[in-house]
Amino acid sequence: MNELGVEPSVTRWNDGEARFLDWTIDGVALCSMLSEPPQQQTPLFLDDDGWREAAVAALRRLLGELPGDFDDGRVALLVCPLCGDLGCGGYSVEVVFGDDVVEWRALGWQTDYEPFDDPDEYRFTGATFERKAYETLLGDLLSNYRA
Repeated sequence: MNELGVEPSVTRWNDGEARFLDWTIDGVALCSMLSEPPQQQTPLFLDDDGWREAAVAALRRLLGELPGDFDDGRVALLVCPLCGDLGCGGYSVEVVFGDDVVEWRALGWQTDYEPFDDPDEYRFTGATFERKAYETLLGDLLSNYRA
């Protein structure tokens, strides 16, 4: 079983930077698991209240309360830090709920105008989380972003 968490992170580009909470799996930041550190970030901004609605929607998708971001049901974990538009592309994952576990499968690059077809999709093969701990963490984050 893997352990899901969050940790403060920052992404930078030519004109600025954004602070956000990055997902961690067994204490390792998701962004650092990718072959090239992405400029994308989670919608869990730390210093921009304009993203609260996006953060709430993302958390609800990861909890299975809303459909995925993409037509195939996949959920965006990392999105464009400037606009959050899925047309810019981002890293998505298949979220599968079992009775006692939640799995994140096949992390890969995806846009909203083409079907998922990342040749390197298995750079992150997946993680399995204890469902109660997963729902507690995401529920606590959801409460914080709704406040």
